Amino acid sequence: MAKDHHTRGELWALGSVLGWSSANIFDRLAVQSGDPLVGPFLRGLPSLALGLILMWKQGTWGEIRPRSERFIGRRAIMPFIWAGVLSTLGLFLYYFAIRLGGVILTIPILETWVIWGTLAAWAMLGERLRGFLLIGWGLIALGLGSLILGQLRGQPLSSSWYWALPLAVLAAVTYGVSGVLWRDGQLRGAHQSTAITLQFIASVGVGLIGLVVSGHGRALAALPIGSLADFLGSGLASGVIAIYCIFTALRMVEVARVYAVSSLTPLAATLFARFFLHEALNLFTFSGVLIVCLGVTVTQVFGSRSAAQDREQEAAQASR
Repeated sequence: MAKDHHTRGELWALGSVLGWSSANIFDRLAVQSGDPLVGPFLRGLPSLALGLILMWKQGTWGEIRPRSERFIGRRAIMPFIWAGVLSTLGLFLYYFAIRLGGVILTIPILETWVIWGTLAAWAMLGERLRGFLLIGWGLIALGLGSLILGQLRGQPLSSSWYWALPLAVLAAVTYGVSGVLWRDGQLRGAHQSTAITLQFIASVGVGLIGLVVSGHGRALAALPIGSLADFLGSGLASGVIAIYCIFTALRMVEVARVYAVSSLTPLAATLFARFFLHEALNLFTFSGVLIVCLGVTVTQVFGSRSAAQDREQEAAQASR
């Protein structure tokens, strides 16, 4: 029974991989004919709906009502608001990156969030940095080098593909820091449903403000139906399907197993982009994607195990 439980958990984790990689394809299709600045607002709507439904189902509304006995406090609420603001700024960058560099170049670079997230956790939460991380980070750097070489020797999506590099890196930084803010808020007692709702209230708000401030508010009304469907499809795939799958997987198996499967997202996105979008893929590029996946696996899997060991040691010391 335990083995069957693990298998089902890994299948749920694989579902999250398919959800996120499908969202990348929808995003690329959406920005081909639509305004990238519209993306963050539309992509956040399905996730916001999911959060509201979960709060209703779990009965966690009291966590955000100041007069409620279950109110978690402003200090627990604000990390999710800031995570929503920061990750949405990253989404703006991401949409321009994927428009210039395509899925195959942009998505592996986004995986560097594991580096920035680890550094942010060290700086903000006091988590430890371990030597094995250098192995994972080194593999990611090697993979990205091969990926760039593949662009230089192959057929890049556009003549300005190199601009996708800094845009995707900056987006990855925002994702990494946002993840640490999420963890900070949950450590202060927020339920997952509350966290999702708060983050995407902020995300949708920032997305709408970005449209107005940039003078692209009319672009929402003028958006082609196909792009509208693709943006919403991306939000559904990443913000509903992938999130539901990953949370279900985490309830069934240990974090390390889930992270091991989740690290396959760049590979799945690359294969989807090759077969559905016909993006160019050569040996250097494909090798780079595989090496990045391996580096993310090393960083995530060993990081989660070491963190679990630290918690066990702290619990043992506290019980003495």
